Amino acid sequence: MLEHHSTGAAARARLLVQDWKQMVSPKTFGQDLSGALTVACVALPLNLALAVASGLPASVGLISGAIAGVVAGLLGGSRLQVTGPEAALVPIVLLLVQRHGIEGMVVATFLCGLFQMLLGVLRVGRLAKLLPAPVVRGFMAGIGLILLNSQLPRLLGLPKSIGTFSSLPAQGGGWMMHAGGIALGVLVIVCMVGLPYVQRRVPSVLVGLVVATLIGGLLGPELARVGSLPPGLPLPQMPSLAGVEWSALLPDVLSLTLLASLGSLMSASAIDQFPGFEKEKTDHDQELMAQGMANLASSLFGGMPVMGAIVRSSVSIQAGARTRAASVLHALLLLVVCLVAGALVARVPIAALAGILVVVGVRLLDLRGLRNLWEQERSQVAVVAVTAIVIASVDLLLGLGAGVLLSLALLLRARPRTEIQTRILRLDGRPHFRTLGAAVAEQDERPPLQRVRVRGPLDFLSPGVLNTVLTSQPIPRYLVLDLTAVPYLDAAGLEDVLNLRDCLVMRKGVVVVVAWGEVERMLAQGGFPRQSSSVSLVASYDAALEHIARSHKAAAATAGQEAARPVRNRAPVLDS
Repeated sequence: MLEHHSTGAAARARLLVQDWKQMVSPKTFGQDLSGALTVACVALPLNLALAVASGLPASVGLISGAIAGVVAGLLGGSRLQVTGPEAALVPIVLLLVQRHGIEGMVVATFLCGLFQMLLGVLRVGRLAKLLPAPVVRGFMAGIGLILLNSQLPRLLGLPKSIGTFSSLPAQGGGWMMHAGGIALGVLVIVCMVGLPYVQRRVPSVLVGLVVATLIGGLLGPELARVGSLPPGLPLPQMPSLAGVEWSALLPDVLSLTLLASLGSLMSASAIDQFPGFEKEKTDHDQELMAQGMANLASSLFGGMPVMGAIVRSSVSIQAGARTRAASVLHALLLLVVCLVAGALVARVPIAALAGILVVVGVRLLDLRGLRNLWEQERSQVAVVAVTAIVIASVDLLLGLGAGVLLSLALLLRARPRTEIQTRILRLDGRPHFRTLGAAVAEQDERPPLQRVRVRGPLDFLSPGVLNTVLTSQPIPRYLVLDLTAVPYLDAAGLEDVLNLRDCLVMRKGVVVVVAWGEVERMLAQGGFPRQSSSVSLVASYDAALEHIARSHKAAAATAGQEAARPVRNRAPVLDS
């Protein structure tokens, strides 16, 4: 295993070196620069908004996006993934800040990076593909509900004591809304929603933020703003572990690690499905390693947790990105803003940032996709709804667990029954009838051919279903196991087929399996040869009969040669 891991690491290193060489290619640099400029315009206001929504200074979002974006861009398993602060992380980052303070949040980011690197070493990344699609959709919708609940009070200019929109009824009256802040937030929303219909290439989120900031300068000091940003970058230093309450922090770190890892892997998998990039296959284990290193680097500069961002990645690709240079250049542009444009960023109204996050929250709900899902498969809408509601009202991990359990329950309910049909046949496929004399004499003559046709899945939910095939004696000379009506075969089902094969071969029988597609591929990997004397794998029932006819003819010829061979008498042994 160590040798295999070292070989994989060497292959990854070679691929990274090839990608780094492509970053400076004149053929792609112009497209990468276009993608970097566009995604930087989108990431700049988002990083500010996400940091403020997480209870952190706005500068933390810029620093985290700049530092982590460079690291993940250079080392990621997905060449075109853009990494930075993400809306899905806001609830848990805010919880970390409230429970453990900013210092505790930085420690959690550092530990999250270590755990992600460990998961990458253990090759856990590939397991992300097993998460049901409705649960993923519900996860995104739940994050959207949380964003709307937390950002609507900021959009309305309500006091900070009103943390969520759902808590308004308990607050009673006595609070005032800021009309100017509402107008600025609505202006940003209108720009983000309306401008793409006029000109898709214009970075609508940046235009809305700039216009709202300019108009906000005419309003009074009571308008909440981002505030002063520290000049330049802080010096890197190890997070202080003094005074950390490990029993309280570690559960939150594990939740953060799970969320950041799942979000990054789901984003990377989505990038692989982009038109024109189907040949781009993400190395999920390498992506986990890179995300861990990005979180480590972010924590060294006092930054917040980061993950792969599907929205920014798709914007970068659509704007022309072709290599890792796009992600790295976008992060460097954010770094320039940190160094030279802090005074301008400080004037951004909080309501404008809230307007951005309200649009992001609504888009995460994906109402159009839910309507299409309702028309196609209504039961899956229940999985989305349960996952989203539990995440938004109770807990993230409980929501994911509830969604997975409901998906499994629906799968078991809709799962077709596994049925077996057995027929005794002649070698040419015609029905075989035993003679009356053989039946009276209770002879156990082996039937020439038995066809076993399986309908339904062969998996861990149908254990031992093939054991009934050989319970009735006698054992046939030839067995055709027809799996063409089996839609799914897992490891447990493969084990049942192998046991049936071994049982018949031990009794000098011949097994011919008929299968195609994914079932055929699994059987071939499980040790079924295409052509052999005792076990074969074919693609049709007619091919199985032809194979049996050839095998029977060859066996008869061999038996005839053995019978015709003269018997040599041994010479007598003479006593001396």
